[in-house]
Amino acid sequence: MKLEKLSKGRFIKTSIIVLVFISIFGVIFINRSKAKYRVTQSIQVVSGEVNYTNPDLNVLALYQQINKGDTSDGNYESITTVPTGDYKVNTDKSYCTKPSTNTNKIFENMIYNNGKVSIDITEKGTKCYVYLDRVPTLIDKLKEKVNSTNEGCPAYEDAPSVTTIEDTKSLLCKGIDDFGDTYYYRGKVENNWVKIGNFYWRIIRFNGNESIRLIYSGAQISTSGYTDTNHSSAQYAKYDNSTLKGILDNWYNANLKNTYGSIMDGNIGFCNDADMTDSTYFKPYTRLYTNKKPTFKCNTKADNLFTTSGGTEGNQKLTNPIGLITVDEASFAGGIVNKSNSGYYLYTGRPYWTMSPFMISTANMHIFRVDANGKLINTYDIDDKNGVLPVINLRADTQFTENGDGTRGNPYEVII
Repeated sequence: MKLEKLSKGRFIKTSIIVLVFISIFGVIFINRSKAKYRVTQSIQVVSGEVNYTNPDLNVLALYQQINKGDTSDGNYESITTVPTGDYKVNTDKSYCTKPSTNTNKIFENMIYNNGKVSIDITEKGTKCYVYLDRVPTLIDKLKEKVNSTNEGCPAYEDAPSVTTIEDTKSLLCKGIDDFGDTYYYRGKVENNWVKIGNFYWRIIRFNGNESIRLIYSGAQISTSGYTDTNHSSAQYAKYDNSTLKGILDNWYNANLKNTYGSIMDGNIGFCNDADMTDSTYFKPYTRLYTNKKPTFKCNTKADNLFTTSGGTEGNQKLTNPIGLITVDEASFAGGIVNKSNSGYYLYTGRPYWTMSPFMISTANMHIFRVDANGKLINTYDIDDKNGVLPVINLRADTQFTENGDGTRGNPYEVII
């Protein structure tokens, strides 16, 4: 009898242990099951991510706008890849449906951010339909303001005649570069200001790929020779052999690279046209002095168009996407060789470098500069001290605050 009682006691103890174990396991299992609905998860849609919270997403349909500004139903195409770039969720057309309501216009919180769509889901089995609109770029908003030849712009052609300064009118003109149509500011312009962090810039032009070329509008970052010592060899006209490249690289690394490097376009490049017309003069001299026909196109791009490594255009010799203005761009902006102009937006009251070579002789080399009076003129020696104003190119899909109008007090401000 004693042994029988011991067996029953052990059986009861064992049963209790097993029940406790099962209970603990069950609680863990249930908590883990519930946990997956408490965290943000991701599902793959061929390429790109869709983030969602809470219960599983049943159906996801993605539609991409074909033409900017057109929100008609026929202007969307079904896609299986979340696009990257300048898109936003169309909150009027996008919607989700919930099984509990059977309502077809229940809008959930949807956010698009460069290849990811985030959706807050509150009920399992929810079906969502997301319409992505192309965000108008800055040039899309400004194209309607382009001035005509009759209003003061040079002719729309490769190398139009530019024979006079522009110091009174504020113009947005249309030209041609190696990548398509370019839109450039000319004259006494007051609405081409851009703010990047704490730095102020002026828009030179919208490049043919719709990237935005800017010239720094703060204090000169340095006063330097194009090279440290004088040279009479054409190789020193090249930007990569200049002292200025090192100065600009250092400034870019210290002020732009970490925060703003991702919005820079390194493929559009900077034209350091060092081709020569003869043994003395470089081609920029012939265009500006002799023919008075500047161009936005770059001669021998494989050699003279300085682009960043890893790109598809130019010589890919740059580590950082930073350079200088060309004398051709300064001419389109309103400057003329050997004629003062204090009225156009590139006038600063101090001389600064372009990256366009002028001529070479047995004794020295000359590079174009914008002088203290705003005229386009050559330097006497390549080691003359002039100011350094950086030029950069922002990607076409760079976003700006909506309320900016480009004035100094209310500039187009970059959003990161």
